[in-house]
Amino acid sequence: MPPRKTRVRTAHGVKYRLLKHATPIVCAAFAATLGASLPLNAREATGASVDPVMSASDIAQALKPAVPAASRTRGLARRPDTATLAPAPQPINLKIDFEYNSSALKPEASAQLKQLQLAFTSEALLNERFAVAGHTDSKGNAQYNKQLSLKRAEAVKRFLVANGVTTDRLDVIGYGSERPLMADHPDDAANRRVEIRDLGATPPAH
Repeated sequence: MPPRKTRVRTAHGVKYRLLKHATPIVCAAFAATLGASLPLNAREATGASVDPVMSASDIAQALKPAVPAASRTRGLARRPDTATLAPAPQPINLKIDFEYNSSALKPEASAQLKQLQLAFTSEALLNERFAVAGHTDSKGNAQYNKQLSLKRAEAVKRFLVANGVTTDRLDVIGYGSERPLMADHPDDAANRRVEIRDLGATPPAH
């Protein structure tokens, strides 16, 4: 006798058919497919997908890549090739959650900001200065978006300073929609982000 089937209705009204006696692997595959097919608001409601938080160690590695260790040949240290001496630091783009049309941080933004603070106060980055740049998508007025992106960058700086990062290590700038991450889709939500760039070592105090 073939397995019976049943209907399942999702939070947004889409119906699916499931085998009543489906194996755990089948169920897991179905759950992954369902999560990917849900619109963003439905995924947030069901917990099917959450934006990953970039760890402090990954942030530090991207902003200031480690110099490769010298290799050894017959007991003698061999210097690495010039091209691999110092990998170029890479800017990072972080998903920081703000209230709609506002520079107020959402509570869930603290998880990513805490990792950023830990990276900035780590031994690897302790003497570095950084640019904190706000970006928006292209929806709305361009001048307003530029002001909003600056205020959001300033909000990130305030969080970092309140948690032990000295203010002279942070420069803020707002680009608005001028530098989209997805140039072919300037109105895409992925363009709303906070970019972090390493500006080099902090000048010594006189």
